[in-house]
Amino acid sequence: MQLTVINEQGSKASTIDVADSLVKTEVNKNALYEAIKNELANRRHGTSKTKSRDEVSGGGRKPFRQKGTGRARAGSTRSPVWVGGGHVHAIRPRDYHYTLPKQIKRLALLSVFSLKHGENNLTVVEDLAIDKPQTKRMATFIKKVRKEGSKSVAFIAGKTGDDKIYRNLLLSVRNIGKLELLNADALAIHPLFYADEIIVTKSAMTKLSDRVKSIAKAG
Repeated sequence: MQLTVINEQGSKASTIDVADSLVKTEVNKNALYEAIKNELANRRHGTSKTKSRDEVSGGGRKPFRQKGTGRARAGSTRSPVWVGGGHVHAIRPRDYHYTLPKQIKRLALLSVFSLKHGENNLTVVEDLAIDKPQTKRMATFIKKVRKEGSKSVAFIAGKTGDDKIYRNLLLSVRNIGKLELLNADALAIHPLFYADEIIVTKSAMTKLSDRVKSIAKAG
């Protein structure tokens, strides 16, 4: 499958060959749902905690005598029915993290790229050599290549041998509203699915395509 590569001026520069399965896989909604649910669950801290009756301080003595007061009997001010008392089913810290099968992750990645390509919301651009952070340059570039009407953009770039270029790219786009920079080596489905448009650098697309081809050969 050949995709058009856009240059910094917003015009067609060349084409790139990518694996057919990367952009022509049948969209699996269940895989997308499971992948997004997994990513959101793994982000949860799970640090919420409330005190049970035995953890609340005080309440060591009976608040008033058993009979003759006209009130309901009470043995402790830390009872759950009292203001300031412990919780009946206290919340405990827990780990929400779980591992999703690799096949589901892979299918979700192929599905989200195929979905965006089918909607004409997948754009491949030439690699940008940024020697220093240049937010204005990146904002102008994104404005030229993005589709009309797209509000949020997921920008995928791949780390090369020079990490300085990637860092400069990160510093250049972090102040651009509704744009998120993603690393091609560690893609998450959630930002890709909810972005109106995906913009991928040529080197990142080549890396993704080669990965898909190698997995297909191994399988």
